[in-house]
Amino acid sequence: MPAVGLIESALRQGQQTLLSSRLRTRHLVELAQTLDGSGLAGLDVFGGATFGVALEHLGEDPFDRLRQLRKATSLRLSGLLRGQALVGLRPVADDVVDLFVSVVAAAGLDVIRCFDPLNDTRNLARMAVAVNRSASSAEGVIVYTESPVHSDAGFVQVGVELARLGFGSLCLFDPAGLLGAGSARRIVKGLVEATGLPVALHCATITGQASFAYLAATEAGASALDVCLSPLAGGAALPNTEGVLAALSGTERQPEVDPAAVLAAADQLDSILPLYRLVADPSGWQLDSGTLRTQLAPSVQQHLIWECQVQGVAERMPEVMAEISRVRAEMGYPPLISPVAEVVVTQAVANVASGERYLIVAQDVKDYFLGLFGSPPGPTDPEVQHQVIGSEEPITVRPGDVLEPMLEDARHRLARHGLESVSDELLLEFILFPEAAIALARGEARPERLDDEPPPPEEPSAIVDGGDLSEPVGDAAAVPLGPPPEPPTPVVEAPPGREFTVEVDGEVFEVRVTARDGFAAAVAASGVPAGGAVRAPMQGLVAKVTVQVGDKVEVGQTVAVLEAMKMQNDIPSDVSGTVQAVNVSAGQVVSRGDPLVTVA
Repeated sequence: MPAVGLIESALRQGQQTLLSSRLRTRHLVELAQTLDGSGLAGLDVFGGATFGVALEHLGEDPFDRLRQLRKATSLRLSGLLRGQALVGLRPVADDVVDLFVSVVAAAGLDVIRCFDPLNDTRNLARMAVAVNRSASSAEGVIVYTESPVHSDAGFVQVGVELARLGFGSLCLFDPAGLLGAGSARRIVKGLVEATGLPVALHCATITGQASFAYLAATEAGASALDVCLSPLAGGAALPNTEGVLAALSGTERQPEVDPAAVLAAADQLDSILPLYRLVADPSGWQLDSGTLRTQLAPSVQQHLIWECQVQGVAERMPEVMAEISRVRAEMGYPPLISPVAEVVVTQAVANVASGERYLIVAQDVKDYFLGLFGSPPGPTDPEVQHQVIGSEEPITVRPGDVLEPMLEDARHRLARHGLESVSDELLLEFILFPEAAIALARGEARPERLDDEPPPPEEPSAIVDGGDLSEPVGDAAAVPLGPPPEPPTPVVEAPPGREFTVEVDGEVFEVRVTARDGFAAAVAASGVPAGGAVRAPMQGLVAKVTVQVGDKVEVGQTVAVLEAMKMQNDIPSDVSGTVQAVNVSAGQVVSRGDPLVTVA
C-alpha cells in the first residue's frame, strides 16, 4: 500500500478545541510558511467555529485569512463545512451554499469537507454539486457515533451514498473519540472496498483510543490521518503529528513527511502559546474517559456548562447528563455534534431547570421534530413529538427545498444599514453572522488583544487582554464586543448596564443588559404588581412579546419568545388569568428570574 498521508490540523481543529479558535492570522500564516515543502498531505485551515470567532472576537475577515494562507504555502488547503449550514448553526438556502462554495474555492481552498450532523446525505447533495462545479475537490464526511440505531455497516452505507452523490473522497469523522480499533478497521476497510475512494480518519484523542484507531485504520487502507502539532495535540484535539510520524516510521505505510520541518513548526507554535494563556484551558489537553458515556465532544461540553450556569442548574449536572441521554433517544439518537448537539443539550437543560419536561421548547427543537434539520437516524418518540409540534406534520423532503433564496433579501437588509454594492464575501458574512459582519465592514470591530499587540488609541480601556472567558466559545454563542449604543425606551425603565446592538430576523435592536437584581428593582420601582409574574427561565434576548395588557391567557399559553444561545424559546404562562402588565419589550436582554409579564 502507498504511504499514508498526514493532514496537519493544528491551524484549525487544534486551535479550535484548545485555544477557543483564537489563533491570529499572522501566526497561522507563519506556521503555514514553515510547513511549506514538508511533504504533508495537506493543511486543515478553514471552517468550523474558527469562521465565526474570527469575525466576532478577532476582528478578522476569514475569507482574507484564507487568501493569505493560500499565498503562504503550496500545500493543499482543506476546510470543514457543516453541510447546508456551512459555518453557521442553521441550514441556509441553496443560493447561499452555491455562492459560499464559489467564494472559498476562489480564495484557495483545495478540499472542501462536508458533513451533515444527522448523516442525512440529502443535506449534502447540493454541496456535492456546488463543489464539483468549482475548482475544489469534494470530500464527504461520515460522522461516527454510537447508539442502538447505528452500526459499522450503516456507516459504510452512508459512504456509499456520498460516493453516489459525487464526493471524490471520504473522511470518517469522530469528534468525541468514540471509535475503537475494531470499528475503525471494519468501517475503513468496508468504505475502501465498497467505494474505491480514498478514506481519511479524524479521531479526537480525549478518550485515549485514537492511537489504536489510527493504527487499525492505517492497516485497513486509510489514505490519510488528521494530526496536530504537539503543542495543540492530545486531549480534545487529535494525535500529535510527531508521534504518529515516528510510530509509522519503518512500516510499509510510512508517511513521506520531513520530520525536521514538523519539529520546526512545533517549536514555532510552542513559542507563541504564552500569548494565548488566557484562552488556553489546561483541562483541554487532558484525557476524559467519561466521554465514552456522555458522547459529548469538548465543544459541546462547553455549551453544556454555559447553559447550566445561565439556567441556574450547574449543581444538578448528574440530572442534566441523564436528561441529555433521554432527550437524545426521544429525538432518534442524533450524533452529538454541532449544531444538533446544542439543540439536544439546550432542551435537556431546560427540562431540568423548569421541573417539567418540554414545558419550555426552543424553536430549534420544534424545527428538528418538523424535519427542518433533516431526517433523524432513528425514529423519534411519537408522544414527545406531539408534545413539541402538536398536529403539525414533519416535512419529508430535503430541508433545503423549503428554504426561500436568501441572497437578494440580505442585500436589501445591508442596504438598510447603509451598505450598498457589497462584495460577495461581506454578503455571506452578513447572512451567517450579521452583527459582526456589519461591525467589520464599518470599521467598528473591537478585537481582543494579545500582549504583543498595542491597544487601539481611541479606547484602550475597553479591550480585554486575551479575551473574555466568561462567555461561551467554540461552537457556542458569543456575546458581541461592539461599542455601547443608546438603548430603546423599554416598558419598564431599566437601570444602566452593558449595552449591545443585536439583530433579530433582519431588524436591529439596541439593547441594555442590567445586573441580575437591578431589573427586578426597576420593575418594583415602577409600581407594577409582582404577584403572578411569568419569569424568564434563562438569560436571553426578548425576541417577541405575544400578549398585551388585558389579554386573557391560559396555562401553557406562550406570552413571550426568548432568544438564548441562538435559539428561540417559547415562554409559557404557568397561571390562567388576565395580563396586568407587560414588563419587557422586544430587543431587551433579561436575566434568569426577571419578570416578563404579570398575570392576575
